[in-house]
Amino acid sequence: MDPMSAIAIAGTAFNAIKAGFEHGREIETMAGDIGRWMGAIKDVKEGAAKKKKSKMYGSIEEQAFEEFAALKEAERMENELRTFVNMNYGPNAWNQIVAIQAQIRVREKEERERLKREQEEFIEKVCIWIGSIAVCGLFVFMIIVAWNVASAMHAFPVAGMGYWSKAWAG
Repeated sequence: MDPMSAIAIAGTAFNAIKAGFEHGREIETMAGDIGRWMGAIKDVKEGAAKKKKSKMYGSIEEQAFEEFAALKEAERMENELRTFVNMNYGPNAWNQIVAIQAQIRVREKEERERLKREQEEFIEKVCIWIGSIAVCGLFVFMIIVAWNVASAMHAFPVAGMGYWSKAWAG
């Protein structure tokens, strides 16, 4: 998401949060707005840090200014919200929120890694089963061929000599 779109989403959520605080709503009742705001701020910060494809329009200078403006607006909103949260819930409240965010990100990363590992293990097991079935199929094919050769030798005996005896004698 480009920084300007993300900052627009953040601005809308921030205004809803600010209005809620002004009307005396508790932070718990505004969890959706706060989550939406934090997600948009994260998108702004990550969008500025990631190497992106160039836009088809506008110059590099315009893109740089858009990113700069979005980052500064995000910073302003974050400072205002941090001040309000710390004033209403104690001086460490914002740090607690940030710590909880970090814990959630770690859990989500671990969950993604676990799912990826499980998928790789599943693919490995499927490959082992396919290989085992192929080896068994080859073994059965070899038995059938050997059976047919043995049946053919009994069907057409050569003067008391088996097929292999004739081949070695010859």
